[in-house]
Amino acid sequence: MKAIATALIIALVALLLVGIQQYRVIALRGEVAIETKAKTDALAANVESQATITTLRAEAARNVAYQADLNNRLKASEQKALKARKDFEDLKRKSPAVRKWADQPLPDGLRGKPASNGKDDNGKARTP
Repeated sequence: MKAIATALIIALVALLLVGIQQYRVIALRGEVAIETKAKTDALAANVESQATITTLRAEAARNVAYQADLNNRLKASEQKALKARKDFEDLKRKSPAVRKWADQPLPDGLRGKPASNGKDDNGKARTP
């Protein structure tokens, strides 16, 4: 009877140990599943980040090219404006029509005199 009781206790202890081991295996499988999902999520986030980085780098390259084009256009525009100023100054000095216009006297209102409206002081129209 003692042997049966000992065998029964050993069987119960063995069953308890197997149960504990089975519980550990189930817990470890759950942890592995969680870690696998976390790894998959991290890889997906990394792929998305890489795509974003690639897009941002391409956008930065386009911005650099656009800025260079704007600078070239600005220089060309400044050169055109400088040429237009020079041409205008030459035209002011050399054009007979402009010289003739510039030789005309200023209107009375611009010389500090009251502006004439084509009438004399009595309100009657002047005759030339």
